[in-house]
Amino acid sequence: MRTWILIFLCAFVTPLISTPESRDLIRITNATRDDVRNIEHSGAWVNYVNRTGVVVEATVNQQRALAEKGYRIEIITPDITGIYERNFQESDGRYLTYAEYCDTMAVIATTNPAICRLETLGLSYRGNLLLMMKISDNPQIDEPEPAVHFEGDIHGDEKIGWAITFELLKYLVRNYSTDTIVTRLVDSREIYLLPMYNPDGYISSSRYNGNSVDLNRNWGWMWGDEISQGASPFSEPENQAVLAHIWRNPAVTFVSYHAGTTFISHPWSYCYSYQNAIPELNLIQFLSARYDHWTHYTYGQGADSMYLINGSTKDFDYGYGMMGWSIEVHLQKTPPASEIDPCFNLNLPAMLELIHLAGKGIHGMVTDVLTGTPVPCQIWVRPADWLSYNSPTVGDFHRFYLPGTYTLTFRAPGYRDTTIENVIVPATGDSAVWLEVRLTPDSTAPLFAYRHIYNSFVNPSSNRTYPVRALGPRDSTAFLLDNGKTICLDMGKPVYNREGSELVIYRSSGTASAQVQGAQSWQGLWVTLGTASAPETYLDIGSAGLDSVRFLRLTASGTFYLDAVEGVNTSGITTDKQRQTDHQPPLRIFPNPARTTAVVYLNPPTQQPATLKLTDPAGRTVQTFTIAGQSRTLSLKGPDGRRLKPGVYFLRLNRQTPVRLVISE
Repeated sequence: MRTWILIFLCAFVTPLISTPESRDLIRITNATRDDVRNIEHSGAWVNYVNRTGVVVEATVNQQRALAEKGYRIEIITPDITGIYERNFQESDGRYLTYAEYCDTMAVIATTNPAICRLETLGLSYRGNLLLMMKISDNPQIDEPEPAVHFEGDIHGDEKIGWAITFELLKYLVRNYSTDTIVTRLVDSREIYLLPMYNPDGYISSSRYNGNSVDLNRNWGWMWGDEISQGASPFSEPENQAVLAHIWRNPAVTFVSYHAGTTFISHPWSYCYSYQNAIPELNLIQFLSARYDHWTHYTYGQGADSMYLINGSTKDFDYGYGMMGWSIEVHLQKTPPASEIDPCFNLNLPAMLELIHLAGKGIHGMVTDVLTGTPVPCQIWVRPADWLSYNSPTVGDFHRFYLPGTYTLTFRAPGYRDTTIENVIVPATGDSAVWLEVRLTPDSTAPLFAYRHIYNSFVNPSSNRTYPVRALGPRDSTAFLLDNGKTICLDMGKPVYNREGSELVIYRSSGTASAQVQGAQSWQGLWVTLGTASAPETYLDIGSAGLDSVRFLRLTASGTFYLDAVEGVNTSGITTDKQRQTDHQPPLRIFPNPARTTAVVYLNPPTQQPATLKLTDPAGRTVQTFTIAGQSRTLSLKGPDGRRLKPGVYFLRLNRQTPVRLVISE
């Protein structure tokens, strides 16, 4: 190794690289993990931390800036950027271009429809496709089977992550029906593969997406205090698309492949283990050890063995009830193409074992005792007292647990809590147990905060609470919302304006206050509803000019002990009278997007005049229409007669779920 020591007094150093944007692989010998954020402020990309220092990719100018701060630098590999580019461009390589990748995904799905479904989750910041392949024996439908998720290339320059995820896809397809292990796994699991999470970065060989945001700092668990974190949690379209996928398809395990070192990094990354370890540490360590058995990567809590990260995927994954990892698979981010197969072959047994282990533990189905329909719910498992979610469409749930005895509580807005004790995961056979859970509607049960979407980072030295403690009905177990920090919660269903108050905020301790805002979308527009400044603060959404809210955002003044948010005089189920309203015919809008007029179609037509309300994203009524029969043409103008501004609006028939209407330029 050649050493290049940069000294502050040097006026000029001859660059060893070809262009100012090229980077060297360097080691900062007098830095520790506590210096990582300071190093990242220079624009350098941190790969890993060990006893010899912090290993970084940095341009010449960034190295000068770091030297001026007193850091000592050794060059490990000059022009690592050029090496990666040459590796990518090798004539015999199997790193596909973006266009080749898209074409190949389409061909695989078209030629293997019995086990493959290709879905476009969304578009990247620059309009490139986010392609997800579902592999299962009935890929076109959702079945009550455990789901697993593998993704690569969230950092676009770490192309080996894309390669091994794509190789897994090809391996499963090629070996289905001939390999008994692959066939059994495909037939009994729903396997989701997102090889190219960050197509913008893949195309440009950049860590960031097309908006210069690090997508692995933009997730909603403890977001903030990071470089390139984005304007807000989930500000980037790539992360919004994957978040929506998770809500539709909660997984047992969620693996994100990275490169630049080798390590199996499990939650938490926002804090050190001496500050907080995940409540189910034994589970994540067991699964990590099984991956390490095949790869010998070693494993540990992300912040301990690498460095502190806020807004990471794996922390959010576990916060949502999934076992999540960032797995670093190679010392080079884009090694020669000749190393793709060895790297994949090293990881393949571990990948297959994770898919297999997703079938162990506690599984089941949650339905309404009266109707038999699926009930979306939280599943809280003791002794750890941690939650997960079932499928909102099918009602099935799946969670890996080791053999032992557990207590489960099933909780859904508008239903009585159902607790099942002495659930035994056997140590023999398939080590799994199946539960049929039927929830009883209860008109006295209120709506409550059902899902955490994001929160600002906390100081883990003094705040060791979790945002999920603000979910569910009040129980005197609180999330400490630090001064000036924000949390966003999903009530699960709209809370409609009625006579009097519709919401109550419970503060379990202290004297601090919190501003409360509401919206119909978790992205806003946010409207202030009031200030929670008492143990129980009641809020009237109508006084803020809103017809309904579903999402709430609280910002603390002082340390606010947020116990719960509940609906007042409203439940999560429908009464007989509400059912009559809910059974109004569905509506369709054409065209959509529209410019000046749109036609609303009802099928079947109404027999009596019905009310259509057009609202903005904040829930404020823009225009009201009356419709009778099968259709009506709407003039998209405001009360002043002027054409409505372009943007997103919502049209609702009586109290049905609103339908999105886009008004274009």
